[in-house]
Amino acid sequence: MTRKPILISLVVLIILAGAGFALFKAGLLPIGSETSEALAADADSTAVDESGMEVADGEKDDEEEIVAVPVELSEVTRRAIAAYYKAASVVEADRLVDLVAQTQGRIKTLNVEEGDWVTRGQVLAEIENDREKVQLRQAELKLEDQNRQLERNRAMVDEGLISDQEFDIVRSAFELAETDRDLAEIALEETLIRAPFEGQITDRKIVLGQQVAVTAPLFTLGDFSPMRVRVYLPEEIALKVSPGQRVLITPDAVNRDLEARVERVAPVVDPVTSTVRLTMLLEDGADLVRAGGFVKVRITTDTHNDALSIPKLALVEEGGLRSVFVAEADTVRKVEVNAGLYDEQFVEILDGVEDGQYVVTAGQGGLRTGSHIEALNASEIGWDPASGDMAVAGEDTQLAAADSK
Repeated sequence: MTRKPILISLVVLIILAGAGFALFKAGLLPIGSETSEALAADADSTAVDESGMEVADGEKDDEEEIVAVPVELSEVTRRAIAAYYKAASVVEADRLVDLVAQTQGRIKTLNVEEGDWVTRGQVLAEIENDREKVQLRQAELKLEDQNRQLERNRAMVDEGLISDQEFDIVRSAFELAETDRDLAEIALEETLIRAPFEGQITDRKIVLGQQVAVTAPLFTLGDFSPMRVRVYLPEEIALKVSPGQRVLITPDAVNRDLEARVERVAPVVDPVTSTVRLTMLLEDGADLVRAGGFVKVRITTDTHNDALSIPKLALVEEGGLRSVFVAEADTVRKVEVNAGLYDEQFVEILDGVEDGQYVVTAGQGGLRTGSHIEALNASEIGWDPASGDMAVAGEDTQLAAADSK
């Protein structure tokens, strides 16, 4: 009987402990209420602190300075733009020929050297010709004898002492002797190497005492007045070139452009290369170049005299699209453009920009629409961001008025 009250007491204590714990967790006990309020106060304090931090961060962002991208600008203007076709070629002499031996023999005399200027008919070299000289003298003596006989027989036929038939025989003998003399002169002349035209010796291929055969090359003679340049153009480009047109020639060895004139355009297309040969006459500075020298040729194929243009440096190419950054006050706007003709510095713009606008020519790498800029060459080009602000403001006003309507 004594154990039953003890068990009942233990059960009651357990029930009371469980109920107390439940009330504590629910905050219904006084000590639990104070703790909840304290926790709530801590939470509110944390929220306030976090909100305060957010406000502080926002104020910090507002206080950060906007960094302007340094750029260079150029004004959109109108100018003449010419489209060019570029090619490479070499300078050619008007005539450059090899002089060959017309007879065999040993070189007896050598009168010129490489680089010497010669006149037409000048003897450049002589092949041994003692035999030919003797044969010529023999032919001349025979001709003189036949000439004397002809004169005697002419007097006799006039006096009727001989018949016309006999006189014809003597005359034929004279003409035959005259022919032999001419052949001897030709044989002797073939031993003399003469310049066929005025020019310069570019190559001496023989030495004194050398034995040469018929057609053996002896000298190379060049005529460098005038000089010519030949290039081969695609047919569609050749159609845009006409005789008399001026062309710029830039030799590698000369730090300047020379002027040439289109002398002729071939009337046919080479079926192998599908190109047309263009021959140009070098009129300016021909004395500054040498035959065989490498040159660059620039041929104008089209010209627009009043083209809206910008520097080629302003173009931003992305895939097949071309765009520019147009300056508006202290910011930029990216605009797609269509390009036309272009030369070495400028490109024609068909649409996308207007005359008088300014485009970025350096520093585009860090830009996007709305980026703030600082024009480093503002004073040089007369760029005034304030006037740009006014223009933008005016545009915004017009847009607002249109939206209100």
